[in-house]
Amino acid sequence: MYGWRARLGVIIPSLNVVTEPEFSLMAPKGVTCHYQRFSFTGGGIEVLKELGKLVPDAAEEISHVRPSAVAMCCTAGSFAGGRGYDEMLIQKMKERNGNLPTTTASTSVLDAFNKLGIKKISMAVPYLEEIAKTETKFFEDNGIKVLSLKWLNKDGFEMNEIPYEMVYNLAKEANEPESEAIFISCVALHTIEIIDQIEQDMKKPVITSNQATMWNLLRLANIHEKIEGYGKLLLNT
Repeated sequence: MYGWRARLGVIIPSLNVVTEPEFSLMAPKGVTCHYQRFSFTGGGIEVLKELGKLVPDAAEEISHVRPSAVAMCCTAGSFAGGRGYDEMLIQKMKERNGNLPTTTASTSVLDAFNKLGIKKISMAVPYLEEIAKTETKFFEDNGIKVLSLKWLNKDGFEMNEIPYEMVYNLAKEANEPESEAIFISCVALHTIEIIDQIEQDMKKPVITSNQATMWNLLRLANIHEKIEGYGKLLLNT
């Protein structure tokens, strides 16, 4: 039977073509990922806040596959309302999915920072400036100091098409020597296959949205397996 160890319910934006292949690379044997989409084709903070109205329905629908844990896998959509917005989304999803273990991408990133003892980060994002600065405030309000921020001013489907070379160079440009980690935000950004290379070259942990969300989903599903090849975080169960 597929998913004999755990089935993971993943709620993603309709334009996303990255999370599914990245999660398939990270998923341990016996763990399957199942997806529910909500409509999103791009836009600024006010558009992102509207996604909160769509997520509860998606949470109910993904519950039909009887997942072990559920995640709203959209980083910007889970920090758009500021500090506590991610927790509010989690509560709304749990009210509709039968109170399953539930998280968001932003919550998972915060949990990853806490697990690794990270308080100071360099941040590299593909977003529009407005969204990038909203994210900075979200993390700083949650006790994480953002020492540097670099953004690409991309929107919509074009975030899916950013090549690895550009992601690597953005992380390198963002890297501040005093930061304890580099955070590369956005579930629609190709990152998973270059995390190890960035960690080796920059000499510090790299956290990405998809990596952190998968790590947290596995923990919520009581799967404690070290996964090699995708950064230090996935070696911490």
